[in-house]
Amino acid sequence: MSYTFEAVIKNKLGIHARIAALLVKTVNKYDAEAYIVFHGDKVNIKHLIDVISLSITQNSVEINIYGKEAAQCSEELQQLIENSFGEMS
Repeated sequence: MSYTFEAVIKNKLGIHARIAALLVKTVNKYDAEAYIVFHGDKVNIKHLIDVISLSITQNSVEINIYGKEAAQCSEELQQLIENSFGEMS
């Protein structure tokens, strides 16, 4: 099963190290592979350094998720992003 959604990163600092680590931790809970696409570059969310290297700012990103638990992973990632990763925007 696969899921794709577009999300808006609302945090003023974009996806910095703490947020990237939170994304990695979230995806690793599931039997799924997840990728983030920003300005045409696609990286595996399970690879912290790759996520940080995208230098994602307040902008739109695309998330692609594949695997047995893709639905659950997608739902949690969407909530995490919608809630600004628990940070104040």
